[in-house]
Amino acid sequence: MVHKYIESKTKILSEKEKEERYKYLSKEVIDINEPGLDSIPEFYGIANAIWHDWVEGKISTKTALGRLMLLKLLTNKNKNRKIANIPDEELEEVRKFIDYVMQVVRNESRRRGEPEEERTA
Repeated sequence: MVHKYIESKTKILSEKEKEERYKYLSKEVIDINEPGLDSIPEFYGIANAIWHDWVEGKISTKTALGRLMLLKLLTNKNKNRKIANIPDEELEEVRKFIDYVMQVVRNESRRRGEPEEERTA
């Protein structure tokens, strides 16, 4: 019974649809190269999309910070095998950018007067 329900709700994508599909919530970041998080522009694009979703109020401060921390974790080669061929210097730049976005979200939420528990993830 459960399998029938899942099959009825599952959409089968063609190869072209799989290649063109978007990878982030508000459908702003297009997947580049292979499926998955495997290129520098994708890291920047997702961090930027998280920032915009937070500014627009689509996600909370805590959610934005949590997603940014996960994104930063995925810049480590031992956590994400798909970035094995990217130089460490470029990944360090991405980490600095993600840290910057996290700091901006924390500072702006503080200016908005959000309680501390909403700013910690």
